Amino acid sequence: MSDPIAVIGMAARLPDAANLNEFWSNLVAGRNSIHRLSEEQLLTAGATREDIQKAGYVRARPLLDDVWGIDRRYFGMSERECVVRNPQHRLLLELCSSALQNAGYVPGYGGVIGLYAGCASDRYAEDHLRADPELFSLVGETGISLANNPDYLTSFVSYRLGLTGPSIPVRTACSSSLVAVHMAGQALRAGECDIALAGGVEIEMPYGLGYRHIRGGVESPDGVCRPLDAGAGGTVFGSGGGVVVLKRLDEALSDEDTVWGLIRGSAVNNDGSERATFTSPSVEGQRRVIAEALAVAGVDPVDLSYVELHGTATQVGDPVEVQGLNDALCAVADGELPTESCVIGSVKSNIGHLGPAAGVAGLIKTVLAMTHELIPPTANFRSPNPLLELEKTPFRVADRLLTWPRTDADPRLAGVSSFGFGGTNAHVVLEEGPLSRTPRSNRPGAQVTGESAEPELLVWSGYDDRDEAGIRQRLAAVLDGPTHRLADIAFTMQVGRDPLPVRAALRCRNSKHAASTLADPAADLTARSDGTIRPVVFVFPDATKAEDGVTEWSRHIADRHNGFAAYMGQCIDLFSKELDLDLAEAWRREPAPSRRLVKQLAALQFSAEYALGQMFTDLGVQPAATMGHGAGTLVAATVFGALSLQDAVRMRCGDMGLGADSTVRPAAEAVPPLHGIDTASSEPLLWLTCGSTTGAETPWRDFGIDGTDQQAAGVLHHTDGSEAWDGVLDALARVWVNGTDVAWEALLRPSDVGRVPLPHYPYERREYVAPRRAANPCGNPS
Repeated sequence: MSDPIAVIGMAARLPDAANLNEFWSNLVAGRNSIHRLSEEQLLTAGATREDIQKAGYVRARPLLDDVWGIDRRYFGMSERECVVRNPQHRLLLELCSSALQNAGYVPGYGGVIGLYAGCASDRYAEDHLRADPELFSLVGETGISLANNPDYLTSFVSYRLGLTGPSIPVRTACSSSLVAVHMAGQALRAGECDIALAGGVEIEMPYGLGYRHIRGGVESPDGVCRPLDAGAGGTVFGSGGGVVVLKRLDEALSDEDTVWGLIRGSAVNNDGSERATFTSPSVEGQRRVIAEALAVAGVDPVDLSYVELHGTATQVGDPVEVQGLNDALCAVADGELPTESCVIGSVKSNIGHLGPAAGVAGLIKTVLAMTHELIPPTANFRSPNPLLELEKTPFRVADRLLTWPRTDADPRLAGVSSFGFGGTNAHVVLEEGPLSRTPRSNRPGAQVTGESAEPELLVWSGYDDRDEAGIRQRLAAVLDGPTHRLADIAFTMQVGRDPLPVRAALRCRNSKHAASTLADPAADLTARSDGTIRPVVFVFPDATKAEDGVTEWSRHIADRHNGFAAYMGQCIDLFSKELDLDLAEAWRREPAPSRRLVKQLAALQFSAEYALGQMFTDLGVQPAATMGHGAGTLVAATVFGALSLQDAVRMRCGDMGLGADSTVRPAAEAVPPLHGIDTASSEPLLWLTCGSTTGAETPWRDFGIDGTDQQAAGVLHHTDGSEAWDGVLDALARVWVNGTDVAWEALLRPSDVGRVPLPHYPYERREYVAPRRAANPCGNPS
């Protein structure tokens, strides 16, 4: 039995479905997404009236919305590159980006990401690029090849997204994407990458045309795909694609990823010469690949409750597939299986045949079915093809929407098959994801109750105001229902999205408050960027202004951030030695009134300000300069690196008239108050006060610095320690929107907080396509 592979993210763009939710809605409704094309549509696509009216011409095709569009700004592409780049390459690029976002990861998260994917050969270069002499002269033959050859499909995506793992194009015709899933799983088990993307795409070229039915061929005579049906006459080739994100299960669970489902095992083989023709299917070849996948998975065929078939809807292909599946299950089970114990269906009944993307579409459908505990109906199904001889098998066709409930016993199991012209077969055995992990569910769509008592910081960003507003509205919709915990949503948005120029943030304590605020464009946010990138200056106030509340607010932060607590402890140990007292006890138990109380509080104030400065540094906020007032000058010098912590503590004790070095010169005389900045500077800066902001609303004025476009932020707006962590989050929000990329992983979090599937970036697609020469109205079979 092989180690399970977790499906931690998915993305799909399919006929009539721009995302996973729309795809699932169409499946549940049994929607036929093969489009009937009007004469006007066909003429616009390049067909002639003469060809359209010829006998056998079928006006049908599964089409994609916005097939020529791409958000070139988001993916860093020039206009010319977008025009020259094959639409299949563009589609895979967007799908890979969306799938990673669905998993809650960015390419530079710290691990190695690989990519395995396939696409079809097409005529975009021939019909569009070489038809434009001016463009061809600018790009050249090599440039056109690099932008269109399927050999460069995955390398292009890895280049644009910054993926550093194996980048392998897979070309086994209709089984390409499921073979890619198998290869990706093998690479993960071999340790070649930490995360693997796998999938496939196809965009039929010439695009938007019908096709000519050939008697005895594989294409449907009426433009309807009827897998397993008595009226099955062939398939309909179309456009679309899908990508799944895979990870070793033990690591996915350890990292608190959302687990959509598990790949228990998979296998790939070829029919060899055991068939009538090169394109004919083989019962034996399909039997062997399914039996091998079951053996690798260690699965008893009796436990399979659903199999997603390749389902070509041909009178030859469907019976061969059902016989091969039956033979495999009976052979592994060492006998016949109970009648109607396993449901079968095929997504081609909904979206037609997507060539290299067909297998991953079936995989995504099956994972969604497990997630929602429903088996979708087989569209266009009326009665079973008698050649299937289902009465001799354990199979029944999903002729309606069926419940697929979870049980407390064995997990649900399913199979997915994909077979390619040329005889390369692939089969994957799926298992439902873990039911739950205490204290949160890891299952997409799981009902979540209760909210964290702690505040959370939502952050989001875009390239412009439109993008930022679009993300804000999508977040509001997610938060409006109890799908995910607020803590998980906040964490995913922090670590699972690339930071872009226009940024915004909201501190909130519950999903209801967050949803209502985000849905209101006029509502105040915690912070929002104004387009100016401001380096950060740390400001450390004088101890005498706020030391009365230092024990409470410093304890409040220490209880929520281990790094802050460690820095506090480091300072307290040094002060305790210098002052010959147990300052740690005084900190944790509130200093008792005594003549040394003021000195203890002053030592704690120094420690807390220093700990804040170091904590922010660990969070990625590297100060461009530091500034101190009074006793804060020592902290400023220490955080900047101009003074050692031990020396600073000794000097602070000297200022207080205590410790071994009490004949020591006051800090105000020995240490300059400003480090790393010229007082004549007029650069826009963010002045972050690490302590009480009382009397420090405009800290730059004390040094005569031009206040034009300066901004101030602080951790403590008052001395009430119960809201000190709110102040930390507010400060991080201000720092982040001003252009500093915060190391969110260093923010202390409960061990059960993880990544959850959230809406992907609102791509602003624009159409990029070269002029087309006269197209072949009969289309191009895959």
